[in-house]
Formats: sequence, C-alpha cells, structure tokens
Amino acid sequence: MQYNPTVPPVSLRLLCVLCAVYLLTGLLDHDLWKYEDAVHIGVAWDMAQRGHWLRPHLANEIWNEAPLYYWVGALLGKLLGGLIGFHNAVRLATAAFAAITLYALDRIAALSPTEERGSDGRASSFNVSAPLLLICTPGLLLPVHDAQPMIAVMAGQALAYWGMAQLPQQRHGALLLTLGLVIAVLAGGFDALLPMSGLLLLPLFSARWRNGTAQSGLVIAAMLTIGVLAAAAALLPLPGLSPFKPAPGRDHFELLAWYAWPALPIALWPLWLYRRHLGSIALPLAGSIGALIWYLLCCEPRNLPALPLLLPLVLLAATGASRLRRGAANALDWFGMMTFSLLGIFLWLAEAALLTGTPPTLHKNIMRLIPGYDNNIGLFAWVFAAVISLLWILIIFFGRRTPWRGTRNWACGMVLIWCLFAALWIPPVDYGKSYATMDRQIAARVAKADAPSCVASQHLGDVQRATLDYHTGLITHRGNAGKHCDWLLVQGLSQHAPNLDKGWTKVWNGMRPSDRDEHYYLFKR
Repeated sequence: MQYNPTVPPVSLRLLCVLCAVYLLTGLLDHDLWKYEDAVHIGVAWDMAQRGHWLRPHLANEIWNEAPLYYWVGALLGKLLGGLIGFHNAVRLATAAFAAITLYALDRIAALSPTEERGSDGRASSFNVSAPLLLICTPGLLLPVHDAQPMIAVMAGQALAYWGMAQLPQQRHGALLLTLGLVIAVLAGGFDALLPMSGLLLLPLFSARWRNGTAQSGLVIAAMLTIGVLAAAAALLPLPGLSPFKPAPGRDHFELLAWYAWPALPIALWPLWLYRRHLGSIALPLAGSIGALIWYLLCCEPRNLPALPLLLPLVLLAATGASRLRRGAANALDWFGMMTFSLLGIFLWLAEAALLTGTPPTLHKNIMRLIPGYDNNIGLFAWVFAAVISLLWILIIFFGRRTPWRGTRNWACGMVLIWCLFAALWIPPVDYGKSYATMDRQIAARVAKADAPSCVASQHLGDVQRATLDYHTGLITHRGNAGKHCDWLLVQGLSQHAPNLDKGWTKVWNGMRPSDRDEHYYLFKR
C-alpha cells in the first residue's frame, strides 16, 4: 500500500528556512579547526594578505589547488572580515556554494519526467525532497560547515546536471551546463569532470537526449567549455587528472553505507519501479553509474572524495521517495525519529554533566577530553537549543502524515542534532581544538628577540603553519629555506623530546588542551 504522492513534504518557505538554519548554524562561531578548515582558511588568508590571486599559497608557499573557492573566500574576508572575522567570512563561501547546490537540485528534480501530478493537473512538489535528502546525508554535515572547496565543486556539478536536464527542451541549457563545468574545474581541477562522465551515457538510456535540441546544445556546451577552460589553463595552474587508485576494497562500501544514508537505500527503489522505463530516470541513473565507478576506481575511501556521488544518488532517490510502500516509509520514519531523539537526549545529558558534574562518570570522561574547560554557554545558546528541541517534539507528534514523512523527519532530525551541537558543544570543542592560544604563546616568545626573527620548522604540518600565519603572522621555513634561522619550531611527541645539536636551547614547549599526540617545542640558537 502507498501514500498519496501528491502531498508535498514541506512548503517552499519552510524549506528555505530549514536550509538557511542548517547552512548558517555553527558556521560563524568557532576558530580554525584541523584539518581542512584551517588549511583552506589559511590559503584564503595568504591570498588576501599577499596577493597570490593567480596561484594559491599557504603561509607563503605554493599550494597546488584550483583557486575559485579561495577567490570567493578571500573577497568575502576582505569585505566582511572587519564585521565577523576573516575566518567566519571565508566560511560564508561554503554556505553560498551549498545554497547554489540545494537550489539546483530542486530545479533538476522539477524537470524530471517522473514527476507526479495532482488532480488539478499541476505538478506536485516532490522536487522539494531532493534538497531535503541532501540535508539528510551524514557525509555532508561536517564539510558544509567548514571552509571546504569541495562544496564549490558540488555546486558546479549541480549546475551542470541542471543544464543537462534542460537540454532536451531548451538549447540554452548549454550555457548552464558550461557554467557548471567551468565552476567545477576552477574549484577542483580537471578531476572534477570525472564524476560526471556518466552523463555521456544519457543518449543510450533515453531518446530525449538524442533529439536535435539536445545534441546541438551538447555541441555548443562542449565548444564553450573547451574554450573557457583552455584560456583558464593558460593563466592558472589548474590541477590535472589524478592517476587511478588500486582496486576498490571493503572500506569503499562501508563508507557508503552510512555516508549517503538514507538516500542510498531509497535510490534503489526507483530502479525497480522504472525497470521497464529507465529513460524516466536516465539523468540520475547515468550520473550515479558514472560517479560510482569514479569513486570506486579513482578515490580513496574518504569522506571528501565521495561528496560528488551524493548529487546523483539524491536525485535518483527523489524520483522514488514519494512512492515508497507504507511499511517502508513508516520504518524509515520510525528509525529516524528514534535515532535523532536519542542523540538529542544524549547531547542534553552530556551538557548537564558538564555543567553540574552529574552523572560523575560522564563528567569525568568529558573533562578528560577538554581539561581545564570552564563552561561559558550564553543565554541565547540555551534558548536556541531549547526552541530547536521543542520544535522537534512538535514535528514528531503533530507532523502531517505524507509519503515524505520519513524524508522530512530525517532532514529535520539532522538539523536538530547539528543545531544542538552548535549551541551547546561548539564552545568546549573550540576550546580543545583551537590553536590560537598556543600560536600566540609561540609568537610572544619569538617577538622578544631584538632582531627580525626567522623561524625554521621541523615536522610541522600544513595546519600548524596555516594557523600560525593566520593568528600571528609568523611564517615558518622548511628545509634549506630555514637552515640559517635562529629559531626552530619542532612538532613531536610529549613522551619524546627532540634531540638537537648542542647549539639549540629549548625556550618553550606546549600543546593544545585536548591534544594528546601533538606537542610543540621552540628552540633558539
């Protein structure tokens, strides 16, 4: 038995509010975090401070990545950094590209030939489920709240899918396709084209992409894209194609099992529904095939490389989510409500333990991770967390029963958990993860020297070099570039102090409060 598929999951206004809360919450209220966030903000900072616009640098050393995200981040940092802080302004670039992605998914799904129609003949709002399903996926949660160029790659790829969806009816979809491909390459290099290679299969799946309008549009898009990218490659050092990786392993499939949930299992249902009419789901199906082959053959089983796979899977799942059997829809809904309710209760319980010391075992375990932390959650954060929790309770008990109930509740549950974490737990996590205090201690020691300071580094990672540059303006030199420096900063282990020549004297050592592995030693010649 099925639900009535013509009832929309949420109104467009509510969808916009939900997406805005999801994208902006937790984006602007924490310091640079290891690894991706700190490094990409460091590159944008270097670009804004030293003018390396054509070739990105990190702490005055070449950073071999495509520049588009850093252009947008650096410009936003220059415009808004004085109001909200440079690092917060850079992260707004992530929110902007993510908003483009969500909007493009909505428009692509609206063009799908599988769209259900109501009794009045008007198209239903099933396309709203595409952005909802993307919000549901756990794999997107952390990257979309960091400074992350892969979100810009996703935005370009989403625009390219939108252009392809338009081509059978409108030749000007070629312009949108070209724009998407150019954005993807300028944000992620030529590797960003590979996940969309499955779109070349579209003429095999459906006659819609074999008509004259589609074919001429593809030719126009190909010519424009080649011309623009050739000109860009002549000016910019765009990364080329990466070599193939070893054969896929168990880790690839284990990652997908949670990374794309619940879009992945829902995406299997339309394969059965349209098994005799695959042309109805040609675009998301071809995109999923190409992206899955690319992920298995060209990528390591890590979170970031798998992001482009989410787009076609979400589009494929959106074509079948409204036609789930009642039992499957109820099971998905029940599982989501139980999962997010229990996670929300745990976050509140852990906050109570941090604040009151009860239960003592939980309090002890938390303080072991953030020793010395003094809880300083503001009133607004408490009110915000309480309101979000109350809204979740109202959604559970009074939400309208529709075929989208499971999808809607999963999206709302993901927003609930992220908002609770951002309101209650970003301050303690920031206390433990931030490099700011340690960086300023190092810079203060070096600044005591009368002569201009040259600091060499040993075993110092990109994150540490980026945060030192951002927080203090201190540039460290590696290898031969630092052999004549009078200062040396070494990253090592707390149990084993580095052994150096007798000419070096240790003047400082320290670490972040929550870090048990990274220990830093400052020496002077």
